[in-house]
Amino acid sequence: MNPKQRRSIIIYLITGAFIISLAWANFSYTSASTSQNIVPGTVNITDQKFKDTFATVREAEATGAESAQIKDLVDKLNLALNLTDEAEATAILDQVKAEASQLRDAASQASFYKKIFVFVMVPVAALIVTICVHYGLKPHYKNKVEQTMKMKIKEKRDAQDV
Repeated sequence: MNPKQRRSIIIYLITGAFIISLAWANFSYTSASTSQNIVPGTVNITDQKFKDTFATVREAEATGAESAQIKDLVDKLNLALNLTDEAEATAILDQVKAEASQLRDAASQASFYKKIFVFVMVPVAALIVTICVHYGLKPHYKNKVEQTMKMKIKEKRDAQDV
Protein backbone atom coordinates (compact mmCIF):
# COMPACT_ATOMS: atom_id res chain seq x y z
CA MET A 1 0.00 0.00 0.00
CA ASN A 2 1.54 3.26 -1.07
CA PRO A 3 1.57 6.39 1.12
CA LYS A 4 -1.21 8.10 -0.87
CA GLN A 5 -3.56 5.18 -0.38
CA ARG A 6 -2.67 4.96 3.30
CA ARG A 7 -3.25 8.72 3.72
CA SER A 8 -6.62 8.51 1.94
CA ILE A 9 -7.74 5.61 4.11
CA ILE A 10 -6.68 7.42 7.29
CA ILE A 11 -8.54 10.59 6.25
CA TYR A 12 -11.60 8.50 5.37
CA LEU A 13 -11.57 6.72 8.74
CA ILE A 14 -11.05 9.89 10.77
CA THR A 15 -13.82 11.69 8.90
CA GLY A 16 -16.14 8.72 9.32
CA ALA A 17 -15.44 8.52 13.05
CA PHE A 18 -16.09 12.24 13.43
CA ILE A 19 -19.39 12.09 11.57
CA ILE A 20 -20.50 9.00 13.51
CA SER A 21 -19.73 10.76 16.78
CA LEU A 22 -21.85 13.73 15.69
CA ALA A 23 -24.69 11.41 14.71
CA TRP A 24 -24.46 9.52 17.99
CA ALA A 25 -24.57 12.75 19.98
CA ASN A 26 -27.67 13.80 18.06
CA PHE A 27 -29.52 10.55 18.76
CA SER A 28 -28.55 10.24 22.39
CA TYR A 29 -30.57 13.40 23.05
CA THR A 30 -33.88 12.59 24.70
CA SER A 31 -36.87 14.83 24.85
CA ALA A 32 -37.42 16.87 27.97
CA SER A 33 -40.16 15.69 30.25
CA THR A 34 -43.24 17.79 30.62
CA SER A 35 -43.46 20.08 33.58
CA GLN A 36 -47.08 19.19 34.25
CA ASN A 37 -47.82 17.06 37.28
CA ILE A 38 -50.79 14.76 37.28
CA VAL A 39 -52.94 15.53 40.29
CA PRO A 40 -54.94 12.73 41.89
CA GLY A 41 -58.61 13.26 41.21
CA THR A 42 -61.71 12.95 43.29
CA VAL A 43 -63.01 9.85 41.51
CA ASN A 44 -61.96 6.33 42.25
CA ILE A 45 -61.36 5.22 38.67
CA THR A 46 -59.78 1.94 37.79
CA ASP A 47 -56.19 2.30 38.88
CA GLN A 48 -54.82 -0.20 36.41
CA LYS A 49 -56.45 1.57 33.42
CA PHE A 50 -54.99 4.88 34.54
CA LYS A 51 -51.54 3.34 35.08
CA ASP A 52 -51.60 1.72 31.63
CA THR A 53 -52.69 4.98 30.00
CA PHE A 54 -50.07 6.96 31.88
CA ALA A 55 -47.37 4.44 30.89
CA THR A 56 -48.42 4.75 27.24
CA VAL A 57 -48.19 8.55 27.43
CA ARG A 58 -44.71 8.25 28.98
CA GLU A 59 -43.64 5.87 26.18
CA ALA A 60 -44.87 8.36 23.58
CA GLU A 61 -42.84 11.07 25.30
CA ALA A 62 -39.74 8.86 25.50
CA THR A 63 -39.86 8.03 21.77
CA GLY A 64 -39.76 11.73 20.90
CA ALA A 65 -43.35 12.88 20.42
CA GLU A 66 -43.81 16.65 20.36
CA SER A 67 -44.16 18.29 23.76
CA ALA A 68 -47.34 20.15 22.75
CA GLN A 69 -49.05 16.86 21.91
CA ILE A 70 -47.85 15.30 25.16
CA LYS A 71 -49.16 18.33 27.07
CA ASP A 72 -52.60 17.84 25.51
CA LEU A 73 -52.60 14.19 26.55
CA VAL A 74 -51.57 15.09 30.11
CA ASP A 75 -54.36 17.68 30.25
CA LYS A 76 -56.84 15.01 29.18
CA LEU A 77 -55.46 12.66 31.85
CA ASN A 78 -56.00 15.38 34.46
CA LEU A 79 -59.53 15.90 33.16
CA ALA A 80 -60.24 12.19 33.46
CA LEU A 81 -58.96 12.17 37.03
CA ASN A 82 -61.14 15.11 38.02
CA LEU A 83 -64.38 13.74 36.55
CA THR A 84 -67.03 12.47 38.94
CA ASP A 85 -68.52 10.03 36.41
CA GLU A 86 -66.36 6.91 36.18
CA ALA A 87 -67.77 5.91 32.79
CA GLU A 88 -66.78 9.27 31.29
CA ALA A 89 -63.33 9.02 32.85
CA THR A 90 -62.87 5.53 31.41
CA ALA A 91 -63.89 6.75 27.94
CA ILE A 92 -61.41 9.63 28.12
CA LEU A 93 -58.66 7.29 29.32
CA ASP A 94 -59.33 4.96 26.39
CA GLN A 95 -59.15 7.90 23.99
CA VAL A 96 -55.91 9.19 25.56
CA LYS A 97 -54.37 5.72 25.41
CA ALA A 98 -55.23 5.39 21.71
CA GLU A 99 -53.81 8.84 20.91
CA ALA A 100 -50.66 8.15 22.92
CA SER A 101 -50.15 4.86 21.06
CA GLN A 102 -50.47 6.63 17.72
CA LEU A 103 -48.03 9.36 18.80
CA ARG A 104 -45.57 6.77 20.06
CA ASP A 105 -45.72 4.81 16.80
CA ALA A 106 -45.35 7.94 14.65
CA ALA A 107 -42.42 9.25 16.72
CA SER A 108 -40.74 5.85 16.68
CA GLN A 109 -41.09 5.59 12.90
CA ALA A 110 -39.75 9.13 12.37
CA SER A 111 -36.80 8.40 14.64
CA PHE A 112 -36.09 5.17 12.75
CA TYR A 113 -36.06 6.94 9.39
CA LYS A 114 -33.77 9.67 10.74
CA LYS A 115 -31.33 7.06 12.04
CA ILE A 116 -31.34 5.19 8.73
CA PHE A 117 -30.73 8.43 6.84
CA VAL A 118 -27.85 9.48 9.08
CA PHE A 119 -26.14 6.09 9.06
CA VAL A 120 -26.43 5.88 5.28
CA MET A 121 -25.11 9.40 4.83
CA VAL A 122 -22.08 8.95 7.14
CA PRO A 123 -20.03 6.82 4.71
CA VAL A 124 -21.15 8.95 1.77
CA ALA A 125 -20.11 12.16 3.51
CA ALA A 126 -16.80 10.62 4.59
CA LEU A 127 -16.13 9.52 1.00
CA ILE A 128 -16.94 12.97 -0.36
CA VAL A 129 -14.64 14.64 2.18
CA THR A 130 -11.86 12.16 1.37
CA ILE A 131 -12.17 12.78 -2.36
CA CYS A 132 -12.23 16.57 -1.86
CA VAL A 133 -9.16 16.46 0.38
CA HIS A 134 -7.34 14.15 -2.02
CA TYR A 135 -7.99 16.25 -5.10
CA GLY A 136 -7.57 19.48 -3.16
CA LEU A 137 -4.06 18.48 -2.08
CA LYS A 138 -3.13 16.85 -5.38
CA PRO A 139 -1.94 20.10 -7.08
CA HIS A 140 0.25 20.84 -4.05
CA TYR A 141 1.95 17.44 -4.21
CA LYS A 142 2.20 17.59 -8.00
CA ASN A 143 4.04 20.93 -7.77
CA LYS A 144 6.42 19.46 -5.19
CA VAL A 145 7.19 16.49 -7.47
CA GLU A 146 7.72 18.74 -10.49
CA GLN A 147 9.95 21.01 -8.44
CA THR A 148 12.00 18.03 -7.30
CA MET A 149 12.30 16.66 -10.82
CA LYS A 150 13.50 20.03 -12.20
CA MET A 151 16.32 20.27 -9.71
CA LYS A 152 19.82 20.10 -11.07
CA ILE A 153 22.64 18.34 -9.42
CA LYS A 154 25.38 20.70 -8.35
CA GLU A 155 28.81 19.66 -7.39
CA LYS A 156 29.61 20.29 -3.80
CA ARG A 157 32.82 22.20 -3.41
CA ASP A 158 35.05 21.56 -0.54
CA ALA A 159 36.17 24.46 1.61
CA GLN A 160 39.78 23.73 0.66
CA ASP A 161 39.10 24.14 -3.06
CA VAL A 162 37.87 27.68 -2.84
